[in-house]
Amino acid sequence: MNDENSYNLIDEAWIPVLMKDGSNRAVSLGEIFADTDGAIADLALNPYERVAVFRLLLCIAQAALGPDRLKDEDAWKAAKSDVGPISADYLRKWHHRFFLYGPHAFLQPDDVKTSKDAGTGTSEHFNSDVSKLCLARASGNNSTLFDHGATDCVRGMSDSERIIGFLVFQSFSAGGRFSQCRWEGMLSPTNNEKGKPNNALAAPCREKDMLFSILIGSNLSESIWLNLLCKDILDSAKIPLGSPIWESNTISRAKMLDTPRSYLGHLVPLSRIVKLFQGSEEVIMGEGVIYPTLNPDKKNPDKRSYGWREPMATVKSNGDDPPDYVSSDLTRLPWRDLASILAINGNNGSKSALALRNIESLPDEKEFVLWMGGLCTSQAKEIGVVEWFARLSIEWLEDSSIQRYRTAIKIAETQCNHLISAAISYSESMKMSKVKEDKKEIYRPTDISESAYWDILAQPENQKIVMCVESETYMDDWKEATHKAAEEAYRRACPAVTARQMEAFAQGFAKLWVPDRKKDKADGSTDSEEPEGDDYV
Repeated sequence: MNDENSYNLIDEAWIPVLMKDGSNRAVSLGEIFADTDGAIADLALNPYERVAVFRLLLCIAQAALGPDRLKDEDAWKAAKSDVGPISADYLRKWHHRFFLYGPHAFLQPDDVKTSKDAGTGTSEHFNSDVSKLCLARASGNNSTLFDHGATDCVRGMSDSERIIGFLVFQSFSAGGRFSQCRWEGMLSPTNNEKGKPNNALAAPCREKDMLFSILIGSNLSESIWLNLLCKDILDSAKIPLGSPIWESNTISRAKMLDTPRSYLGHLVPLSRIVKLFQGSEEVIMGEGVIYPTLNPDKKNPDKRSYGWREPMATVKSNGDDPPDYVSSDLTRLPWRDLASILAINGNNGSKSALALRNIESLPDEKEFVLWMGGLCTSQAKEIGVVEWFARLSIEWLEDSSIQRYRTAIKIAETQCNHLISAAISYSESMKMSKVKEDKKEIYRPTDISESAYWDILAQPENQKIVMCVESETYMDDWKEATHKAAEEAYRRACPAVTARQMEAFAQGFAKLWVPDRKKDKADGSTDSEEPEGDDYV
């Protein structure tokens, strides 16, 4: 063994985890699959890091067990105790493909040179620096929440930071202007008709800011098992199993042709060419394999195929437009989309993440824990993350429960619309314009009230109400909660101190009340948009 391939992901501790005793530490891939006692409780990572690292763990276990041990529901149940030992054997077999540096390094093609290197290429030729692997760091003019500007000097990363950043980069990196390299002599990304590099396409997990769903077990080993997909599920979704990229003898363009449309090839993607060098803060980068999307990419119709459905995300109906993913949204936390996320049987045009079908195979369980999260972006900029845990009873999977929850969310949205109408009335009475002469936005009660309303409903006491779908007084309790939230949000956004403000407040406050849809209007029609319920929400 030479110095270049001395860091192996199976042996080195690089994955931050939470232990059952409450402590935090880093473990290796080998330790995770050797944890037969369940001492490792969960990953200790931010949402997009959790997704990227968990997909690697899932890919290893799915490849190790293969289609024979996961052919159907019964086989999946029987495999629970085998996940660790069989995956450990698998890692020993492929140990030589999990080195971070050197020949045949993990997810790194060997035949890679910089775009300007027409010769043999050596480790002295680079086109980028390793800090670009970290989405939380500023790059060029793109500031981030905690890193407001790039520096002239190269900022280093430890080996453990590199591999986590590398996995995230392959799954979540943005499209646009990108470093160009030569992969097997061909430019990547290619040049346009003007001889300039084409924009790189976004990595597959970035599509529509998709929201990911992961079942959480009593320990990390159980979480991996809960999210494995048997052959029956993959066949029903028309997704071929495929094989992980590291099982290819060489990572060549020809070997990667079928990777984008296979489950294992998609779990740990190769959307970017990255060549790392031990002891160096500089790297070679370029565009890698182009992955398909759910719907046609209007900006790149000739470069990217479509029709691929991400197994870890939820697809929901989109009106008259084609179905789309439930997105990670800073203004709309996942609990509001729970009816779609739990649509295991495809209710109302929604289709849940495929692993959620495993819940139906656990008849002895009384409840399950679901993690939802993802990355929120604005074009090429990362603007935040979303993360939400839910411990739900099995009764949630019944169609009647889903429908009750869907109605409850409609009630909350209707009350929000009335709150906005009240805030608009207040603004008009106070003669507040939406923008100043210089086009800069000023204080808008509508925005403040809406944001406060959903924040209040997201508080634990209100979440306890809306999640208790089996309660006999469910709808009445929830209507009262939404009414109180609307009133509090209105008071926060619309002050009533001066006489003029008090008058405007009273005019708007009257619009908070939601009339019963069953009551006829003056013209004999009824308000068909209101959900069924009592006189007031």
